[in-house]
Formats: sequence, C-alpha cells, structure tokens
Amino acid sequence: MLIASILIALCVFILFGVPIGVALGSVAIGIMWVTAGTDLFVIMIQRIYAGTTSFPLLAIPFFILSGNLMNTGGMTERIFAVAHMIVGRIRGGLGHVNVLASMLFAGMSGSAVADAAGLGLVEIKAMRQAGYTPRFAATLTAVSSTIGPVIPPSIPFVIYGSLANVSVGALFLAGIVPGVLMGISLMVIVAIVAKRQNLPMGEARPPVRIALRILGDALPALAMPPLILGGIFGGIVTPTEAAVVAAGYAFLLGKFFYRVLSFAELPSILWESGRQTAQVMFIIAASAPFAWVLIQQEIPNAVIANLFNLSREPWVVLLIVNVVLFVLGMFIEGVAIIIIAFPVLLPVMMQIGVDPVHFGVIMVLNIMIGLVTPPVGLCLYVVSEVSKVPIGEIAAEMWPYVVALIAVLMVVTYVPALSLWLPHALGYGLVR
Repeated sequence: MLIASILIALCVFILFGVPIGVALGSVAIGIMWVTAGTDLFVIMIQRIYAGTTSFPLLAIPFFILSGNLMNTGGMTERIFAVAHMIVGRIRGGLGHVNVLASMLFAGMSGSAVADAAGLGLVEIKAMRQAGYTPRFAATLTAVSSTIGPVIPPSIPFVIYGSLANVSVGALFLAGIVPGVLMGISLMVIVAIVAKRQNLPMGEARPPVRIALRILGDALPALAMPPLILGGIFGGIVTPTEAAVVAAGYAFLLGKFFYRVLSFAELPSILWESGRQTAQVMFIIAASAPFAWVLIQQEIPNAVIANLFNLSREPWVVLLIVNVVLFVLGMFIEGVAIIIIAFPVLLPVMMQIGVDPVHFGVIMVLNIMIGLVTPPVGLCLYVVSEVSKVPIGEIAAEMWPYVVALIAVLMVVTYVPALSLWLPHALGYGLVR
C-alpha cells in the first residue's frame, strides 16, 4: 500500500508539472509525517546535507563548465571538421559525421544536453546546407547526443558512483565499449536510411596538406579525452580533480590557443554553468531524504520480494528492471531516475549476482534512451529549440534509432563482459 501511495503521489506531482526535486522532497516529508509525525523532520535536514557533501559530486559543476567552455571556445567546430574528414565522403556521410562527432565530443563533456545544444547547432546547420531535411538532421542529432554520458567522462556515472559507493573510474571504463556500440548501431541505421532515401554523397576527402591542417588544428581539442582518462587511470588525479583539469584545459584552449573565447563571455558561461549545476544539485539534495525514507520503510525489501514472486530467473528480473527503467525514462529526468531507482533496484541486482558497475551501465543506458523518448525527453526539447523542428516530427522519425539503442541495451545487459572486462583488466575490484 505504501509503495502504491508513493508512486501515485509522484505521478500526480509530475502530471501537474511540479519540479522533480520539489516532488521528491514533498513525498519524503509526507511519508515522514504519516509514519512518525514531525519527529523525523530533523533527519531530513541531516540527509539533505549528507546527500550533497560527497566529494565525487564536486566533479559535476566542473564537467558542466568544461562542456559550456568547449561549446563557446571553438572546440566543437574543430571536432566536427575531423569527423567530416574521416567519414564524410560516403552516402549519407554527414549523418555518420554527426554520430562520430558525438562520440568524439562524448570523451570531453560528459553531458548529452551539452552535445545536443552545442555540437548539435553545428551539425544541423551543416546537414541542412548539404541538402538533408531538417527533420532528419534534428532526429539524428538528438539520438547521437545520448552517447555523451556513456563514453567517459560522464556526469550520470559520477552521480551513480557517489550514491551507490561504486568506483567512478571503474564506471568510466565500463562505459567505453557500450558507448562505441551505441555509435556503431546508429551508423548502421544511418546507412540503411541513406540507401533507402538516396541521401547526398559527401565531399571527396581533402588533399593531404589540408587534411593535416584540419587534424593539427583539432589535435589540442582531441587531446582532452586522453588527458582526462589518462590522468584518472594513471593515478595522477581523481575523477573530481580531472573535471577541474578539463574545465581549465577547455578555457586555456578557447582563450589562448583558438582565441575564440573572450573574457566578456565568461560571466554568462559561469552563470549558465551555475544554473545547470543548481538544477542537478537541487534534485540530489531533495532525493537524499527520499532515498532514506524508502530504506527506512523497507521498501527495497518489498520490491525484491515482489520481483522474486514473479520470477527468480536473473534474465527475467533484468528484463523487468529494464522495462521499469525504460518507462520511468519516458516521464522522469535522468538524474532523478538514478536517485529514485538505485536504492530500490541495486539490492535486487545484488541478490541475483549483477555487479553494481554493470548495473550502473545498464541504468545510464536506459536513462539516455529516455532522453529521446516522449513525452519528457529532454534532448528532444533541446534539439527542437536549436533546429526549430517540432518535437512531434522528431519523435516520429527517431524510432528506428531508438530500437537500435534498445538492442544495444539488451546486448550489454545480457553480456556483462562488454562492460566489465576493461575495468577488470585494469585492476579495478569488481563484485563477483
């Protein structure tokens, strides 16, 4: 009964457009009041404080800042130029460029929204000028942006690792292969669509001299992923410190190397980064007492019992969990899903022998698909605003790509080695 009441309350808040942070906090207060009166309210303040003081969470504002600096500092255009040089000459070439550029950008920002808003603007403009329909350009930009938080660095992985007490470095490594598989699957769909719709052929590869100039111009930007990941896995910096390095490096490149970024733009960049950070941290702060209430009322145990009443077969439980996460992704923002679902579902995964690092990848893949599924797909709204293409048109066009991403999710879910072999090979302790 309590589980049903919590779900109904959350659904009512969401349907009435209440911000998810306010909804989570309100439900937590309501449960505390009903179960113990006002005596537990002091615990709410303690949980809010404890939920926002985890050291890895400091990475969030700096990864957000680095993404905004890259979009303003000329790095996105150079990444796009390199991707165009590599795969731009085949039929539907700019579609493949769109996906490859998102994969390259993913190794720098860790944010799907930064990819959709910054790199997406460059991609959509180039595709329109080359004769692609605005609908196709906007759709592909939206779905390719989902790769961003899977290939490291990744803001959702930082949040999950902090909340679930899982190594962020292991999560970063675990996301590399699934992220590459996402890119390959989208390129396969682009190739099929290109053949059926007779999409334009790309331009011939530039002469070697020009190609070297393009590559040399982009090389400092492309050096950011090795800089971030090499520092983390080499033991030089923590993921949190790597986020600071990424932001500083993006600023130095934009200001002094590419000379595109001006000091006059910094206040607006810092303000936007602060606003985005506040949105994320408010959800985390409000969700901390919510998660505590769930555990205190033994709701995870009830969920485990109910799931195991349906089936004790691990593959069935994983399928049910994926369906639940997929449905949640259609209605709730990704960070909120991690915060709501992990205290309930992680114990279930541990019971059936799923490594928490593997489950982190499953969860992040699910919420990335949720970013492009209506009615609350955040990347749909961002790309619609950038491209001026109605959300309905984008949603109608994207289902083949969503099916491809779901196929990758299923493969990653049932083949744990795709996620775990790289962390294991590099010595990160995994739960067996």
